[in-house]
Amino acid sequence: MQPTCHSSKAPQHRQPFISEEGRWLKAWCKSLAPYLALLFLISPGLRGQSGSTGEITGVIQDPTGAVIPNAQVTVTNEGTGTTVARLVATGAGTFSVLFLPPGEYRVEIDAPGFRKLELENTVVRVTETTNIVAKLEIGPAMQTVNVEAAASILQLSNPTTGETISQHSVENLPLSNRNFLGLLSLSSGTGTEFFDSTALGRGTVTLNVNGQRPTNNNYQLEGINANDVNLPILDNVALPNPDAIGEFKTQTALFDASTGRNGGGNTQVQLKRGTSHYHGDGYDFYRDRSLNANDFFLNREGQRKPQLHQNEFGGSFGGPVPKLKETFFFGNYQGWRESSGLASGTQFSTRIPVLPADRSPASLEAAFFPGGLPPGYTTLDSVALAFLNLPASKCPIFNDGTHCIRSSMYGH
Repeated sequence: MQPTCHSSKAPQHRQPFISEEGRWLKAWCKSLAPYLALLFLISPGLRGQSGSTGEITGVIQDPTGAVIPNAQVTVTNEGTGTTVARLVATGAGTFSVLFLPPGEYRVEIDAPGFRKLELENTVVRVTETTNIVAKLEIGPAMQTVNVEAAASILQLSNPTTGETISQHSVENLPLSNRNFLGLLSLSSGTGTEFFDSTALGRGTVTLNVNGQRPTNNNYQLEGINANDVNLPILDNVALPNPDAIGEFKTQTALFDASTGRNGGGNTQVQLKRGTSHYHGDGYDFYRDRSLNANDFFLNREGQRKPQLHQNEFGGSFGGPVPKLKETFFFGNYQGWRESSGLASGTQFSTRIPVLPADRSPASLEAAFFPGGLPPGYTTLDSVALAFLNLPASKCPIFNDGTHCIRSSMYGH
């Protein structure tokens, strides 16, 4: 089956060309590829309905508590300076602004006969509704009253339980293997295992919510289903590094069908976005066996410390796109270089075969199966042979000059 590309806005007079073996369609999709890629790199002030957004609702009152109808409401994202909504309150003095990315907003309310009110630092969190009560003072409209938003910390709009983990917590709490999923257990009713700090890669993650199995959870990234294609567990899901996380939340019960997929925990992850100011960082986390004490039992047997080398490095940068109004970008990179003799499943042997430079079946069998292949096997796996013989040209920088997969990482 060949891939197809659909557009409900395609001009009708071009439809006949699509049937010619898809050649025009392929060329059309190919021409759009750079523009589609640009959409993933920039973050203009577009919003849509998803589990990764929040909303602001409120009621506008005078000093006596009576509602003020038809007031003008303006909502501005304080991080980007972009006005995201202009609306008129209802006759009952209420208003709602939906589908807002998490962050801080400024809410301006203007009504005839009252001073203009500015509610600054109104916080919107992922999947949550921020409720505010705006009290206007009687006076000339040209006078402005600036106050810190007094948003209710109670979620009165729905019964969903859970806890939002903020960007500050992700950046400052210690994380084994730089895996932010270890913080999921901060929500009440959740539990996870301790991470193995010597494990290679991200380590395994098992999250139980209210006693349910890990396969009963749901995981969404930016409102998009990012569950494992086999089982909804967290071992092989898309894992942004902590510096790219804006905030996330694990809803533990009573979430509605718009965000829920399974009956366990519903985890919503929101990534960082560009703002009106350029900002970035760089980091390098390093661990080595020379910095650690030897294991008690290994030391008792006179054995040296096993190999342990972990180097995690990267950085991020974001800000406004020059000459493009209300358009922002954010980019992030993290690299891992690891080798560990302490990782779970590591086997110790006095004879560890080295991957030979000659990758022929006969050479590999002599190196790894000197006594012959196991019973029932007559040849090596063809896919494994293909991977071991990938040429160096397929892996720029990370190769041994001949093959993608090195014969020896450290030369011994």
